[in-house]
Amino acid sequence: MLGVGHSEALKHWNNNAMVEAGGRRLLIDAGYTIKFALQDLGLGLADVHAVFITHAHADHCFGLERLGYECRFQHGFRPTLYLPPGVYEELWEHTLKGVMGQVGEGPAELDDFFDVVLLEDMSFEFEGIQFQLFQNQHTPQKPSYGLFINNHLMFSGDTRPIPDLVEKFTPEVILHDATLSDWNPVHASVRELRETYPFEVRQRMHLMSYEDNFEQHRLEVESEFAGFVRQGQEFAL
Repeated sequence: MLGVGHSEALKHWNNNAMVEAGGRRLLIDAGYTIKFALQDLGLGLADVHAVFITHAHADHCFGLERLGYECRFQHGFRPTLYLPPGVYEELWEHTLKGVMGQVGEGPAELDDFFDVVLLEDMSFEFEGIQFQLFQNQHTPQKPSYGLFINNHLMFSGDTRPIPDLVEKFTPEVILHDATLSDWNPVHASVRELRETYPFEVRQRMHLMSYEDNFEQHRLEVESEFAGFVRQGQEFAL
């Protein structure tokens, strides 16, 4: 986990992850703190080979500007960019085009910076690791996705509770979005997670994307769930 913080958090960077396999690295999201998060691991943008974007919010995609520019103009390569259905339009036309659509050589497109792969069949493979996409329950009418990885680990992405999907996939490890506020229209609160999921499921559930005041909730979370995901924590796939 490169970072575990909520979009408003100042600690622990944006909630972004990294998969390492076959000597290559795939980012799950690239928010505006991605360079700091990679630096904490002794890595830089040139060490990133591919990215999957769950949805077009700043703490999940604003790092693509730096990644695209630096890989193209400093390092001379295009990382692979995996995009789920509906995300391309929001990401390029409404988010990145204003800052990346014009360069010194003239007009530019997203494909000038990345090897763009549109995931119409809701799955992809990276260095032998299998990724199955699912639409989660984040902002209404906004394309937003989570991942079920290697038939083992569920990465929820930003979402409200998704018990039907947890029941469908039966993951052994669950990394679930959680806000520490009493209620949020686009994120699952700890209270809602406790009320929605059986205890047996919560024991496999690690909470991520939380606010800076998480220490105030540590005892409750550790007694009811597997605990908070920690920045830098590793999970086997």
